[in-house]
Amino acid sequence: MLVAKDDVRTAAVTNAESQHVDLDQPALVGMTTPYQGFRFPLRNGKTTVGRRADNDLVLTDGSVSAMHAWVIEDQGRYRVMNILSTNGTFVNDQRIIEIEVKHGDRIRFGALTFELHTGKRTAQLDPRVWQWVVGGIVLVGVLGAISWFAGLWH
Repeated sequence: MLVAKDDVRTAAVTNAESQHVDLDQPALVGMTTPYQGFRFPLRNGKTTVGRRADNDLVLTDGSVSAMHAWVIEDQGRYRVMNILSTNGTFVNDQRIIEIEVKHGDRIRFGALTFELHTGKRTAQLDPRVWQWVVGGIVLVGVLGAISWFAGLWH
């Protein structure tokens, strides 16, 4: 089992049945091996990321610097800040120094990619669904107007 250092909330697990995983808890989810599929909970405030053992999220890959980056939570908003990395920190394939991030953004530390899960899922409908909803409302309106003009309503 992989865990973020000293995190008492939820550990990263490979077998979802072996431990409850709170999907509403903010976390970085590994997208590349050896961390693919692992969930690393984020701390309130600052989560330190790097190769050194005293980081909150210890990544043992050689492309990750000893003190690589911070993920900062501030009242439900998240920022990623590159600290002392050699190979850089990237958000959605753009090299960054510091940037605000949102749910679903891909964050790369050296060669390792993670996806940010803030635990805040906004209800967003696919644009095609909106087209059907609006189309249905318009159709009902048109049919109502036709039936009114045709004298079907008294």
